[in-house]
Amino acid sequence: MSAKAAKAYASNDVEGGVIDSDPAELIVLIFERTLDHLKLGKKMLEESQYGIENFTKANDLIQKGLLACLDYNRGADVADNLAAIYEWSLREIIKGRAEKSPEKIQAVIDVLTPLYEGWLALSAKEPMHFSSPESAANESVISS
Repeated sequence: MSAKAAKAYASNDVEGGVIDSDPAELIVLIFERTLDHLKLGKKMLEESQYGIENFTKANDLIQKGLLACLDYNRGADVADNLAAIYEWSLREIIKGRAEKSPEKIQAVIDVLTPLYEGWLALSAKEPMHFSSPESAANESVISS
């Protein structure tokens, strides 16, 4: 992970020790927080609320975390493909918010989840399992 990516992630209100963590674990954490925000935002849309803060945080994590972490020097093809997925995700989140479509948000969750699981397999971190958006809100490390 580049110093720029680590700095961007650390500035996203993550609690201590992030800079010294394994890069794969940091990416897993970024995915977990992104998915948390997307799930909470989707729940708000389902309840006829906007969820703007959750979607804004998810966008920030994708832009300043996932996109910033891409290493084109070590694998340009993989980085290009991941960038396309992340950029598609950003567009779909914006569309989902604008159209108040929980389905569009779920599509993003469905695409990002296997990527999260892949990074989880590469790291030593234990997965965070949430049975419902309510438990995600109670168990997550999301800072307001």
